[in-house]
Amino acid sequence: MTAGEHERALDLTMRRGTEEIGAPDSAWLNSHLSLCPECEAFAADFDGTGRLLQAVAVTASPSLVAATQMRVRARALQMQEREARTVLIAISFCIGAMSSTMSAWLWWRFGGWVAQRLALPPSIVEPGVFVVWTLPAVVIAVAMLASSRPVIDRSLTMRILEKQQEGGRQ
Repeated sequence: MTAGEHERALDLTMRRGTEEIGAPDSAWLNSHLSLCPECEAFAADFDGTGRLLQAVAVTASPSLVAATQMRVRARALQMQEREARTVLIAISFCIGAMSSTMSAWLWWRFGGWVAQRLALPPSIVEPGVFVVWTLPAVVIAVAMLASSRPVIDRSLTMRILEKQQEGGRQ
């Protein structure tokens, strides 16, 4: 037997108890274990260890539970901040697109009027329309990139969570 077959057998043995493996993989593993005493011993030890771990009751200390709750709450606040920021970005994008469209229309009308009055060629007016059309979106994007700090400061979030935790202990 090759080293690749042993690796596959070990991988399938470890995955067998935690996730569902397909019928062909299961049949291959059973046939391999019946032919290979090393992999069969590993599978028996692995399954025995799993049963022992399931038999032992594990309890968490109150400090571990409190620390875990605090981290879960902090993560929830981070996700809320990210969601709020995404909404603001979407709103900013829509405002930028609308203002760009409005400014392009206005510039097109004004540029046509100016080009007609001054007898300017279209090669000058058309790039100007493009620049004025994209300018609001570029300005909004630069402003958003410049303010990359989070909506709520993380240290403030942690202080809020610590106060909530202290209030729960009293």
